Amino acid sequence: MRFYLAQGIGLIGMALVFIAFQQNKKEKILWIQASAAISFAVHFFMLGAWTGMSMNLLEIPRNVIFACEHEKRKQMLLTMLFIALFVILGIFTWESPMSMFPISAMSLSTIVFSLRKPSYIRFFGLPVSAFWLAYNIISMSVAGVLTESFCLLSIIIAIFRFDVLKKKDNDTMCS
Repeated sequence: MRFYLAQGIGLIGMALVFIAFQQNKKEKILWIQASAAISFAVHFFMLGAWTGMSMNLLEIPRNVIFACEHEKRKQMLLTMLFIALFVILGIFTWESPMSMFPISAMSLSTIVFSLRKPSYIRFFGLPVSAFWLAYNIISMSVAGVLTESFCLLSIIIAIFRFDVLKKKDNDTMCS
């Protein structure tokens, strides 16, 4: 029963992740991702996937701070601080070499979320999702596998909507 409840909680996170990447404002993406991280922290806790749980718990304050902080110098310092915290937390919750997947995902996403452009967030979200997909497969997280599959689809749709079509429209207007 616990396994199915964990998957249900993960599906709530999945819906939030999909919604997040359909936003075209960095702050909205970060706030919705922080909400999704709450669901996934509980999800991974219930599965006994400690590295995944801890990475999601630290993701919450990271996203809130990055959504509110706009000074570039502070963001660089915060980026370095959060990467160090993800690595340290990953060492303390080390499960096996599979723990490298969420540690890498969160370190890369921390760099990405320190950037201003939503297009960068979307583009570099692709390898972040790939790292999480690998961890979810190993952790038996059905909701996580579905999430990252849908997340990859959502990112590709958003790249097409906001980056490819928008660029195409701008190129056409200049012709």
